[in-house]
Amino acid sequence: MKYGLKYYLLTVGLLLPLQAHAVKNIPIAPMEEFGGLRRTTILDKRTEAVKKSIFNEMQPYYSPNSSVFQIEDGLPWISAYEITCHGKGVKGLSRESFAILNPPVLYYPLMAAFNFSEYFGCSEVDYLLVNRLTYNESQKRITAHIDYTSFYKKNKQFYNIHLSDTNARDLGYNYVYAPVAANINFKSAHNISTDVVPTRGFYHRGSSCGEPGGCNNYSPHQPELEFYITALPAEIEFKLWKYQPLKKEDDADITYRLIFD
Repeated sequence: MKYGLKYYLLTVGLLLPLQAHAVKNIPIAPMEEFGGLRRTTILDKRTEAVKKSIFNEMQPYYSPNSSVFQIEDGLPWISAYEITCHGKGVKGLSRESFAILNPPVLYYPLMAAFNFSEYFGCSEVDYLLVNRLTYNESQKRITAHIDYTSFYKKNKQFYNIHLSDTNARDLGYNYVYAPVAANINFKSAHNISTDVVPTRGFYHRGSSCGEPGGCNNYSPHQPELEFYITALPAEIEFKLWKYQPLKKEDDADITYRLIFD
């Protein structure tokens, strides 16, 4: 054959490009209730989640970062339902459990105190959870999808979004820059689309749950990760590095795409 067997198989569709084989669907673990659990139990859950994820090969000697997991034994955790529905509360599935049990979700919207019970009623669409996750091994790129259309149809407007970077920081990605931010309006002039910024998220005892003794919670507030969506679909692409790059154009250690469908 003039062009060889490989060319022939490609033209008739019997041999797929190598890149197609590199894309993997990543299973998404459901939230759990963490209230009252020991610190060691939660760290064991986290370690097992990483072991089952794409990061097992990349980080075979992983252990939870103590600067990220400053959690305490036996405390309540903010509830996904209560925080979005009533603005505070700890009963039910724990908000932070989604990220802890899904390490590849490097950035995600933190469920805010929407208090939707007073407006449009309460629904799981208010959680804005990642519902589809893939990994392109050849490009070292994770792609995460969120169904924002259902949220918008229910709640009639685009709400403020604050991202959590705890997974990125815990997995050793200490710097981030977003070269792509489509249909996104950041609230601060200094943000991840203008500058390389350090990852800073962590879990600790906080008071935003409304419990007298506090609860294990996310911190801090990071204006550089806060934005509004202006139209759908919207997208942010993140370049992440373990060590501070010399310039924004440097090749990333891993890339993460967050798409709001």
